[in-house]
Amino acid sequence: MRLVTPLEMMKLEEQTNRAGISYEAMMEHAGNGLAEHLAKIALEKAHGTIVFLCGNGNNAGDCFVAAGKLAKQFTVIVCLLSGVPKTRTAYTKFKLMRNVTVLENPDEIREAVRSNQLIIDGVFGIGFRGTLSAFVQELFGIIEADAEKYCIAVDVPSGGSGLNGAVAEGTPHCDATVTFGAAKIGLFLSPLSEYCGAIYLVDIGIPEEALNELKYPVTRISEELVHASLPHRPINAHKGMFGKLFCVAGSRNMPGAAILASQAALRCGVGLYCLGSDINVCRLLVSQTPEAMILPLPTDENGMLTPDAVPKVLEHGKVSSCVLIGCGLGQSEGLKQVVSSLITQLDCPVILDADGLNAIASGIDILHKAKAKIVLTPHPGEMSRLLHCTVDEVQKDRMAAAKRFAMRFPNTVVVLKGAGTVVATAEHASINTTGNSGMSKGGSGDILAGMIAGLTAQGIEPETAAQIGVYLHGLAGDCAAAEFSRRAMLPSDMIRQLPLLFGEYD
Repeated sequence: MRLVTPLEMMKLEEQTNRAGISYEAMMEHAGNGLAEHLAKIALEKAHGTIVFLCGNGNNAGDCFVAAGKLAKQFTVIVCLLSGVPKTRTAYTKFKLMRNVTVLENPDEIREAVRSNQLIIDGVFGIGFRGTLSAFVQELFGIIEADAEKYCIAVDVPSGGSGLNGAVAEGTPHCDATVTFGAAKIGLFLSPLSEYCGAIYLVDIGIPEEALNELKYPVTRISEELVHASLPHRPINAHKGMFGKLFCVAGSRNMPGAAILASQAALRCGVGLYCLGSDINVCRLLVSQTPEAMILPLPTDENGMLTPDAVPKVLEHGKVSSCVLIGCGLGQSEGLKQVVSSLITQLDCPVILDADGLNAIASGIDILHKAKAKIVLTPHPGEMSRLLHCTVDEVQKDRMAAAKRFAMRFPNTVVVLKGAGTVVATAEHASINTTGNSGMSKGGSGDILAGMIAGLTAQGIEPETAAQIGVYLHGLAGDCAAAEFSRRAMLPSDMIRQLPLLFGEYD
């Protein structure tokens, strides 16, 4: 699914209008598509009355088209919260409505919302700025307080940003969102993603070539991508065909990070796996995962890498198809030297996670010297250190933050973790929609890093490996939550889901 910003959507509509499909025709397509979805919902929920809450912009025009169509089958009430529409196209659709009850009196509107169950939020669309009025918040509060009510958003839940996923106070939690032309990026970014419910897309006639001309395309990661991109394992396969992954991870106080990353990588199908770490971490891994090879590395009294580890790491990295470094290593001068050496001297992709990211935060320009693709997997705090900004600035526009970094360093793939993980390169980006809050526990990131590295080691292009990794990582989290609950699930439960998931794909 292609995703666009509000500004891109406006430009797409302009192009479509110039191509011969008028704004009025696009509004007609939108309203008819909205009506089809609402009719199905009304019949399923046995609601005989449909209440539209309308503002005075084009979003209301879509509602007027739908209301007129639905009035032939249902009782329809249109509530004008800001008077008659201000745009010519919306006003035309308003005047064409027949057999519809139109309310403008606040008391009558309140009563209509209180007395009916199917409410359509058509107050604001993609052009929303600022805050919701006290009256609008009051109406949405009535909806929120009644669990029996079913609320459908038109294009974007009112108060939500189609650009960055921000929400104004009072934004309603909708059961579904019907969006038009192309889905808006903000619908898949937190916190707005939690307000949208099921998302339905209505075709309004935007030409495919117009979408293809977008300067920075954004898509939603799909199950179809995963199906198409996982490599076939032929019947005469041998371990050498599926790559060799070298992972530098773990320290005396954080051995679990190495174990989780290792097991996740192996479950993703890598042919040969070796962990480089403190001798005690290596021994612990082998006791739990005999399939792994180990390379004890020089460490200090705290079990952290020393500069003497550089030659060993480079020697092993140069015969690997991918290197992962960072999970649970802690900060040390040795780590900084190891990371710098890997970035500048290896010809295979390098995955930087956790402490591997922190090791370059003060000298980020070293990424310009990379000989191969570098995949970075920061959480918002790590991203803020890499961009030298605040966490709030990162979270305010996650897509922009990932895009800005990826465009500055064109040889990188940025995996900005969190609700709606963003995978960005200098050319395009994608958003993941699997996963849940139960994954917000220490160790989840180590599993994701191991998965991406394990897939990359098998020869999958790093960006695609990152997309597959975040999708399956989230799906494994959803399966674990279904089995153990979001509260009780552990990251290690996610690894146990991977054989079942891959079994479905294979």
